[in-house]
Amino acid sequence: MSIDHVLKLYSKTIQSSYLHYGFWDDPDSVNIESINLQEIKNAQTRYIEHLASFIPDKVELILDVGCGIGGNAEFLINKGFKVETLSPDDFQKEAINEKFNGEVSFHHCKFEKFKPIKKYDLILESESACYININKGFEKAGQALRTSGYLLASDYFIHYRDNLKSPHLRSSHDMEKYLNSAKQYGFELLEKYDQTDNTMPTLDYGKYFYERFIDPTIDYASYSLQKNYPKTATVINKLIKPKIAAKKEQLDLLDSGLFRKYRKYMIYLFQRK
Repeated sequence: MSIDHVLKLYSKTIQSSYLHYGFWDDPDSVNIESINLQEIKNAQTRYIEHLASFIPDKVELILDVGCGIGGNAEFLINKGFKVETLSPDDFQKEAINEKFNGEVSFHHCKFEKFKPIKKYDLILESESACYININKGFEKAGQALRTSGYLLASDYFIHYRDNLKSPHLRSSHDMEKYLNSAKQYGFELLEKYDQTDNTMPTLDYGKYFYERFIDPTIDYASYSLQKNYPKTATVINKLIKPKIAAKKEQLDLLDSGLFRKYRKYMIYLFQRK
């Protein structure tokens, strides 16, 4: 199976057990220019603490779908839950097996193709719902959950569309379609929480870091190459400039203003009826 190299890069650079956006208690007070890596890690810990507060009483067995590198699973295990993990990603499989020494069950497949042999009390989809086909995801959740079991989803959903072809419209599910599908497959919405504002400082910092450090470095490297090796620079520019331009279009994903325009970062707690 494949590897999500963006998530792998994120895990290697931040060096955190988590791959999610994090949660900032008082986002308006955050000074983007003074954020450090430890504060980002602290925000990631607050994220799972906040998300876990939505887990109902009497939940024991959890299936962590799109488990990343095991941070959420480890937190939940330390809280006394029994946890199994699932991901189609090869790197995440290695990370989970290394982290837990093979003591935590790992299902190496897409959730839509998962064949459950037991019933779970709760399915957790932390920033993984957007990777799962909406209808097939709810259908599979219905098969994997016990009667009256729960689905806890924390992800970003599209609430507005226009004709501008923003990358924000290409990597999320439509909120209305998602909620309608939940009803169609027998899932009642018990709780919802809009955590958009609490996650945006992470995007703002990513944008700040790129504009402050990465972009000027790229410009200087390009200037230096052109000055010292003009022929080589000409060849390289022809090869990689179109790719760099395409990648720069993706920087819109770091724009918190555009994120708010098109998407909301929601927590949804459903119960299977």
